[in-house]
Amino acid sequence: MLLGVVFNIGINSYFIDAIIGLSVVYKALDNLGAYQRWFGFQPNTKAATLVFGFFHGFGLSTKIIAYEISPDGLVPDLLAFNVGVEIGQLLALGAILIAMGFWRRTAGCLRHAYTANVAMMCAGFVLIGYQLTGLFTA
Repeated sequence: MLLGVVFNIGINSYFIDAIIGLSVVYKALDNLGAYQRWFGFQPNTKAATLVFGFFHGFGLSTKIIAYEISPDGLVPDLLAFNVGVEIGQLLALGAILIAMGFWRRTAGCLRHAYTANVAMMCAGFVLIGYQLTGLFTA
């Protein structure tokens, strides 16, 4: 994100948001064990996280570039923004982990986990379709 803003590298936001939808579909399929069943191997989670993280970062940089922020103090402001985003993500992750810990203790967890991942995958496909429609019609 920082390099994208400092060097004014922006990518079409519809394209980036479609890739974010793809990352949701990727993770749902990963949770369901589809890659192991379909292809006989598990993709490298660290590599996928890095690739999708770069796209997410460029998506944020594209949005920040659109605000035309003054270059005075830009790097400290972006670092402070990024620290705030990371703290927010850690707080959200903590709440999600607590909720999932309770959910995993329920009798129907496995049945509902499959349904939740299918719903997450469908939402990802909807996001991809919505964003690609915007890309081609805007």
